[in-house]
Amino acid sequence: MKTVNMIAAFVNKYLIYIMIVLMILAYFMPQPFLWIPPRITNLLSIIMFCMGMTLNFNAFKMVAIQPKAFIIGLLFQFTISPLVAYALAQLFGLSSDLVIGFVLLGSVSGGTASNVMTFIGKGDVALTVSMTTISTLLATLVTPFLTYLLAGKYTDISFVQMLLSVLQMVLLPIILGVIVHRLMHHYIDRWLQTFVLISSVSILLIVAGTVAKNGAVIVQSGLIVILLVLLHNLIGYGAGYGLSRMLGVSAKQAKSIMFQLGMKNTGLAISLANAHFATIAAAVTPAAVGMVIHQITGPILANLVSKKEGN
Repeated sequence: MKTVNMIAAFVNKYLIYIMIVLMILAYFMPQPFLWIPPRITNLLSIIMFCMGMTLNFNAFKMVAIQPKAFIIGLLFQFTISPLVAYALAQLFGLSSDLVIGFVLLGSVSGGTASNVMTFIGKGDVALTVSMTTISTLLATLVTPFLTYLLAGKYTDISFVQMLLSVLQMVLLPIILGVIVHRLMHHYIDRWLQTFVLISSVSILLIVAGTVAKNGAVIVQSGLIVILLVLLHNLIGYGAGYGLSRMLGVSAKQAKSIMFQLGMKNTGLAISLANAHFATIAAAVTPAAVGMVIHQITGPILANLVSKKEGN
């Protein structure tokens, strides 16, 4: 167990560097990684199961304890983020394929990495864990609806099929994880780092497989996609913190909302793109680029705001 903990600590500390190396390898030597794309849905389900294994009542307590900050954060995730993504894609005249990809990126829930960044940035960790949990559960319904609403005119989208796939990828594994946690709650603590390691490895495999399959399309999409994904990310941070403070949320809570809004569940967006838009290669590009950008901007911002305590 000590060895597993050491490996988990190493992977988490150097995750972005490992990710970049794997991306380079997958781009120039894709063949060894091409077994991954057909299994991305399974990898996301593993991540969701591990998330469920770590959940307990504390993950939901902020709904009752601090409803204002919780509700604001949740509403921002499913209004500001998708609308900004759609607006940026329209404003810069992106192709319909990329519009679909940006809508997917904006419509998914906050990513689990936001919990870590909130901790580093000295935000309200309990609040962000609650938001991650509830927004991930809500995404099973809201993400398919937003994708259908904002991108339905660009291609045939079956709301029911997307809903069922998200239920299978997200909700069912989380429920199973919670059940297993309940049955084995006396032994969970010693296995927490193992779940973290499994999740991290699954994320790395998703990135490598996505680049191996779509590397050429990602590169051909050009600098504009990278800049727009970065802009979407930064607007999320800025709006999350600034608007929260304007609405009377404390600085500590606003940091939590900031990371939730800026760091999206790119794994879910990639999985949905592969599952429902496999013939539209560019649809996966914004989420694939976002997976890398979020891992770069998140730690930088977390270290900056950690010096600003506030109330």
